[in-house]
Amino acid sequence: MFRIVREAFRRRACMRRVFAKWRQQIFGALKVVFPIGVLLFGASVTRAMEVTLVGNTVVLSGPVAGDDLAKVKDAFAKAPAIDVVVLRNSWGGDAWTGYQVGELFREKGVTTAVSGYCVSSCSRMFLGGRQRLFTDDYPALQTFVGFHGHYDSLGKLDLRSVNEHGLYRWIIKYSDGKADEALVKRWISIDKNKGAANFLHPDVSASRKASVFLCSGDEGNRPLGCEPLASNAMDQGVITDLRRISSPDQAALAHRLRAHQNPASGYGDIDDVSKVPLDLVDGLNNYKRFLESSFPRAFAVSATRRHWAWNAGANDVSEALRRCAERAGEACKLYAVDETVVYRP
Repeated sequence: MFRIVREAFRRRACMRRVFAKWRQQIFGALKVVFPIGVLLFGASVTRAMEVTLVGNTVVLSGPVAGDDLAKVKDAFAKAPAIDVVVLRNSWGGDAWTGYQVGELFREKGVTTAVSGYCVSSCSRMFLGGRQRLFTDDYPALQTFVGFHGHYDSLGKLDLRSVNEHGLYRWIIKYSDGKADEALVKRWISIDKNKGAANFLHPDVSASRKASVFLCSGDEGNRPLGCEPLASNAMDQGVITDLRRISSPDQAALAHRLRAHQNPASGYGDIDDVSKVPLDLVDGLNNYKRFLESSFPRAFAVSATRRHWAWNAGANDVSEALRRCAERAGEACKLYAVDETVVYRP
């Protein structure tokens, strides 16, 4: 009798171990699959482009989702006189939607304009414009359109999708036959989705020695820290017009509103590094990095001209002043906020 009871307990313990191991394997697999599912589901359902009508202009901003074509068509139905489409701060998203919206724009004969950054599927929307140009909503160094291939859920190049969608031929066609074939082949073959061929306004080359930068995706400062190319957006058919226009909602942009809270002092131009009250080369180099950062941002200096600090993102002003004061051992002054020099000696 004792042996029977002992054997029953042994079998029960064994079954528990088997069940525990099985449960661990199942939940381990779910931990891998679930985040990807959430990412794909969220990108297609909970996140999509914002569509804003302002007179005869429609502003599209944010990630591209699968239902955005319907939303864009609805905007044209509500305002048939739309003749300008502003594409603002979008890293892209659903590839097929980018093609379809771009083709719709070409059919409608609209002008497309980049406000901030427009990358991946957003760039295909942009290339659909019959006339294409940049805006002056953001500084020239923060305004660019970026092209690359198609990528899987892990961000790796999906050559089969690139070929099936005919991306190479599509780019050549919608650049009005101007895009360099060898360059297009390079950018549609970039291995990582963080890489891209980034086109800024040709005028940028006056200060940066180039206005086109090819990124592999490993660089720390994209796009300006990437491989410079001896070409420009106009020659490649990316843009058709060298003008930089203002979006009709420009005054409502966050950094424009902040400019009223931090009025220009008249001390100097934001891009004039020689005016920055710093005596150390390292400080001036940091100011150059500040100029390449995104909004919101703030740069602070000390009265001794030997200490500085800058910050981009949340609490930019208070954080820049705090860090500068820690280094200097005394209170600091703001030199610049966003794109405005606010410094008063």
